[in-house]
Amino acid sequence: MRKGKVFEDIEVHDMSEMDSRSSHRNKGVEKEQNGVSVVWKALSILIAMAAVAYDLSPIDAVPDALPVLGWLDDVGFTVMAVLNAYQQFAKDQSALTVRLAKYVKWMMVALVIIAGVAVGGLVALIVKLVTQ
Repeated sequence: MRKGKVFEDIEVHDMSEMDSRSSHRNKGVEKEQNGVSVVWKALSILIAMAAVAYDLSPIDAVPDALPVLGWLDDVGFTVMAVLNAYQQFAKDQSALTVRLAKYVKWMMVALVIIAGVAVGGLVALIVKLVTQ
């Protein structure tokens, strides 16, 4: 061990280099806040097209012959698709409206599933009563 150099193992860094590295890391966060990836945007467009096709299709989970319930599933799918597209195409993903759209979208998903199960149970009950 040499006595003359105590600070031999210390590295000296340029502060401007450190600042540029930290700003480079923060760009990824800005990109995340400015929107989502192209894949999710394309998927939201496909979901919206599927919702329109479902609305126009004569084959439904809940038949349109039922006065109100038959239309609610169509409206539910369309609202979910619109909210999903809004959520994916919003610039600021941390905005209150985007977060609200996300929660309303998932509440609509839950309501459509509950309505589907309820109608399925009602149909099963009617079939059971008729066949007895």
